[in-house]
Amino acid sequence: MRGLGTTLHSGRAARLCWAAIATATLAAVVALAWRQGWLGRLADHRQLVEWMRRDGAAGPLLCIGIQFLQVVIFAIPGEITQIAAGYVFGAWLGFAYALAGIALGSAFAFGFAKAVGRPVMQRLLGAERLARLDRQLSSRNGVAAIFILFLLPGSPKDALSYGAGLTNMSLARFVLLSAPARTPALLLSTLFGSQAYAGDYATMAWIGGAAGLLALAALYYHRRRAR
Repeated sequence: MRGLGTTLHSGRAARLCWAAIATATLAAVVALAWRQGWLGRLADHRQLVEWMRRDGAAGPLLCIGIQFLQVVIFAIPGEITQIAAGYVFGAWLGFAYALAGIALGSAFAFGFAKAVGRPVMQRLLGAERLARLDRQLSSRNGVAAIFILFLLPGSPKDALSYGAGLTNMSLARFVLLSAPARTPALLLSTLFGSQAYAGDYATMAWIGGAAGLLALAALYYHRRRAR
């Protein structure tokens, strides 16, 4: 019994340690973003573009960091940063950099929620939003429902990353599930940005229409599965 008690105590201490590290990391990221004025830049397309146009490796690294920050501080609209990535780097490189940053940010959000637990996440997300995420993530369709939610353009994917951390899903499974699901909408955003740079407004209109059709198809499938 003493050995079991020691094991439980050590497991709890480890969880508390990880929770403290995760909380300190998130607080440091937010504080740095605030002090450096990054949050204002993330809401301004022109400043975002200028920021990403750094010489050498700085531009791509900044692009990846911006996408990471946008996921962690989920109130920032992701489409703005993704379109800017396509505008600066083109559709394919912009997509690659954006996906790398988003995958890292999603993994961090997932791990943070798993480390700190439900009480802390309820304070951060609010009881109503967390309850809504619970309903979405615990539907009878399980993994398929989570995939569809990440596939839907306009769904709160970044908040969902935090919510998913409160489920029994492993980090590896979450990343392997969410990254492919994010891909279609993300690629459309970077394509849109690249065509905006080229001034091809007809293609931009086609991309906007494709995004709308994707959203309608995914929503229809999700509702059919939920019945």
